[in-house]
Amino acid sequence: MKPGMGSVEEAHAGHLETLLSFVDSKELDRRETFHVWEAELPPAEREAFGALAESAAIRESILEAFPGCTVHNVSSMDEVYVSNMGAKGSDNAFLQHHIDGPFGFFPFLTLLRCLVVIRGNDRVATVFVAQKRASTLRTGQFCWFDYNRDIHYITKSGDQEELLDDSRICLKVHYAVAPQWIGPVRGLFAGWNDTYNRRARQLFLASKNPQSAIGKFLGAVVNGGTFLYPLFLRYVGVLNLLVILLFWQVTAGQPVERTYVFSFVHYFLYFVAYAFRAVEPGKFARDATLFQLIALGTLFYQYGRMGLDVPSLAVAAAGFGLSGLAFLRLGADRTYFGAEFGIVAPGRVSGFPYGVIPHPMIAGKLIGFAGLALHAPFRAAWWPLLVAHVVCYLLVLCQEVAGRHLGDSYRFEATYRDFARFHQRTGNVVVHLVTTGIGLLGILGLIGASAPPSAVAFAAALYAFFCAYTAPDQTALMSILYVGVVLAAYFVLPPLGWLVPAGLLVAGTLAQELSHVVYRERTYLSSYQGQRGAWGQFVLHSVLLVPLLCRAAFFRAAIRDPSGQPAA
Repeated sequence: MKPGMGSVEEAHAGHLETLLSFVDSKELDRRETFHVWEAELPPAEREAFGALAESAAIRESILEAFPGCTVHNVSSMDEVYVSNMGAKGSDNAFLQHHIDGPFGFFPFLTLLRCLVVIRGNDRVATVFVAQKRASTLRTGQFCWFDYNRDIHYITKSGDQEELLDDSRICLKVHYAVAPQWIGPVRGLFAGWNDTYNRRARQLFLASKNPQSAIGKFLGAVVNGGTFLYPLFLRYVGVLNLLVILLFWQVTAGQPVERTYVFSFVHYFLYFVAYAFRAVEPGKFARDATLFQLIALGTLFYQYGRMGLDVPSLAVAAAGFGLSGLAFLRLGADRTYFGAEFGIVAPGRVSGFPYGVIPHPMIAGKLIGFAGLALHAPFRAAWWPLLVAHVVCYLLVLCQEVAGRHLGDSYRFEATYRDFARFHQRTGNVVVHLVTTGIGLLGILGLIGASAPPSAVAFAAALYAFFCAYTAPDQTALMSILYVGVVLAAYFVLPPLGWLVPAGLLVAGTLAQELSHVVYRERTYLSSYQGQRGAWGQFVLHSVLLVPLLCRAAFFRAAIRDPSGQPAA
């Protein structure tokens, strides 16, 4: 979904030529970038800019990714931009991982920056980190991304010190996107971004080609700020932080429970990412790396508390060292399913341990765990944890060997189209929102009836990750908030025992069936019941119920068939 790419209509060829002639007439210094606001353009150029900003192709691309939302051009932020890859000072901010704006923590409000290329350059590419995707844009093409959330940087091929023969010229067009139910806030959000953009531009221009100590200091501020801000999103992420804080809180004073709940998140992420292949590759790599490091860190911490055992440590070091060497040989992209996501081409990796040891990364981990188990006090205290790690790695191995996944057939929007045909009436959707929450509360209650609160938090966190890995951004965010509200309700309520949660689950299910009767809509289940693969469809429908309902309730748009025409 992101970045959104396409080409403006052929009817805009004259507008592109008008703006290109305007820039060429400036005879710019190729050692510096050039910016001019849309409002400062001459009348003819301003008219051409406005026509491109209203391109139907751009708006259709945005609405496809943000269904049920309104899209409005923020013309006060729009500008003509001429980039140069040999510049100094704050221009270097664009060469490093950065985010353009600071307002990404406002949920459901989005400011898109759309690059419309007036003159492309094949040596210049914009790289999007989470998507692991480089976009080299040519004349007439556009690319939009989240101004406040998407980490990206600019790169060029060839000699890095060499100035470009022809600078890349593009328009920076901005669109405020928001669901219809928070439309009034959209204007305020756009204003904040506009104010920030202008203040940042003033600082940028003051430090673009620094000659004085103050200019160099301002350049360092710009470069440092654009570098530090994305670090959190690049290596931690909001959902990950919330899950870590949740686990830490529910296991306060329970070191054993804390070790267990932090040990298995990354296995679940491997499974969902491999099975559905719908998550952004960079996001998956970040999440899996973070929780694997936490899992191994907690494991080694407990191991270290048991004292030193040289034979055990030697075997463990050899095993984990083998796994680390396999990672270096394979590379981060291939390790985190780069071939499966289409990031790198499939192929065999040569060099030890590949070609000598089958599946050396997982084999090394298994040897490492066996080495830890040689330490008798540690084995006596933590053997269930070691066994669970081994079982999880074997399951990951089986999944990869079997190659079973939904990546070729699963598309959330296609599943939603099928679901929405049976949930058209607003009343039915509202009833489902309530009853699904009741049923989910019942499931958490059943888990809590025989397990500690940490197990309930663990289950809720895994489902939140499932939503994040299988649904589009805004739908996933609403689903995570929905799960969070249900989890909060569980912790607020007194212990429920077995009977009450079971009753809640049954009541929620029956109420949904009754809702379809009252509102005279067939159930989704009835559309595939009795067909081949019905059980698999039912399981998929059930686990996706929260995202599907959130999509239907909060981001509803006209249902379209795959050809793009409104469905009957």
